[in-house]
Amino acid sequence: MLLALFCGGLTVAGLGQGKGPSILEIYHWWTSGSEKAAIEALINVYLSRYPDVTVIQSPVAGGGGITMRQVIHTLMLAGEAPDSFQSYPFGLVPYWQAGMLEPIDEVWTEEVRANIPDVVEDMCKMPDGHYYAVPVGIQQAGVVFYSKHIFEEYGLQEPKTWDEFWAVCDTLKAHGVDAIALGDRNAWPLTYIFRTITASEGIEYYEDFINGKITDPSDPRLVGSLEKLNRMLDYVNDDHAALTWDQAVALVAKGEAAMNIMGECAVGELLVAELDYPEDFGVFYLPGAENIFGVSLDVFGLPKGAKHPDNALEWLKTIVTPEAQAAFAAPKGFIPARTDAVLGPEFSDYQRASMERFKSVKYYRPGMWSGTPPAFMTQLTDIISDLIGLQRDPAKAAAAIAYLQASTEWPLVWDLGEEG
Repeated sequence: MLLALFCGGLTVAGLGQGKGPSILEIYHWWTSGSEKAAIEALINVYLSRYPDVTVIQSPVAGGGGITMRQVIHTLMLAGEAPDSFQSYPFGLVPYWQAGMLEPIDEVWTEEVRANIPDVVEDMCKMPDGHYYAVPVGIQQAGVVFYSKHIFEEYGLQEPKTWDEFWAVCDTLKAHGVDAIALGDRNAWPLTYIFRTITASEGIEYYEDFINGKITDPSDPRLVGSLEKLNRMLDYVNDDHAALTWDQAVALVAKGEAAMNIMGECAVGELLVAELDYPEDFGVFYLPGAENIFGVSLDVFGLPKGAKHPDNALEWLKTIVTPEAQAAFAAPKGFIPARTDAVLGPEFSDYQRASMERFKSVKYYRPGMWSGTPPAFMTQLTDIISDLIGLQRDPAKAAAAIAYLQASTEWPLVWDLGEEG
C-alpha cells in the first residue's frame, strides 16, 4: 500500500478568493467526464457559502475506489488524514473500528433525518448508533442499459427471462454485434456484473450474501450465478481487458455494443454523449431482480486528525443540503439522497423515472460495495478476475467465494425488510 499508487493530480478550487490559509482538502475517485462535472458542481455550492476557503481536490483515478482506499489507508496510518474523503458506507467501517473517525451527529439534524429515507440513514450509522457518513447521492446498482437503436434494428425486446436474455445475446452475436460492453481493465466491473446476477437469484439469497452466510460451495444459487457470469463472457467485446468502465459505456453510446451492466454512474456518461432516455437508450433488470433496488451510496466522513476540521464539518453540512444534492446528482446521473431536493430541468427523464422507482420498489438492499467489507470486495474481485475472467472455472470460483464468506468478519448486519 504505497503512496506511489496515488495516480491522480491535485485540483484546486477557490484559489485567490480569500486571504489566509483557510483550506479544505478532499479525496475522491471521480475522474470521468460526468464525475468531474458532478464534483465541481458540489464544490461550487460549498464555495458559494464559504468563498474564502481554498478547496484542494486530490482525485485518485480508478473507478470503484480500490486504488484510493490504498492511498487513504497509507495517509491515515501516517497521521496525514485529509479533511474528508469519498467512500462507500462499509468502506468507513475499518476506520471506525480503528478509532480513526469522528462522529458527525450534529450534521444529522431533525430536518435532515426527516428528508432522507430510512434505508439511507441506516447505512450512514455504525453499530455504536452514531452517524459517521453523509450521502451525496443515490445510484441504483445493477441496471442493464441498452441501445434502443440496436435493439430496434434486430427486432429485439427487453428480456423477461434468462432464456430470453440468452436469445437476445445469441441473436446479436450471430450478426457480429457485441451484446455486452465490458471494460474491466480495473477488474471490478466484472465483479459488478456478478453482483447484479447475485441479486437476480432472489432477495433472500442476496441478503444472505451481503451478510456472509453463503458458505456452501455447492449452493446451486452461488454456482448458478457464476455459471451465468461465465457465459456472459462469451458475448463481450474482445478488447474488454484494455478498457475502463466508462469506455465500455461509450461503446453503447456510440452504437458499437448493445448492452452494458452497470450502476447509474453510466447514466452520466450517456448524458454526456448527448443520448436521451427513452429515445436512445433503455433499461431493464436481470430476471429475478426487478423488485430489488440496490442502494449504492457515495458518502463523505470526518477523519480524526483532520487539519481543518471546522471546514470539513461545514463541507459535510453543505453537501447534505437539497441544493448541493441536486447540483451533484444531475450531471452524475444519480438521484439526490434528499427527498425534498428539486429535480429541475437539468435532470434527465431517466433520473425522474429512477426517482419514481426508488419510491415504489418492494425491496431496498445495500449494493455490494456499499454493504460488504472492503477487504472482502477486494478479494472477491481477485477471485472473479482470476477464476472466471481468466480460468473460466465456476466451480473453483464457488469454492473460493464460499471460503471467503466463511472467513470474513462481518461487523454489520443488513436486514432492512420491505420498504415500498
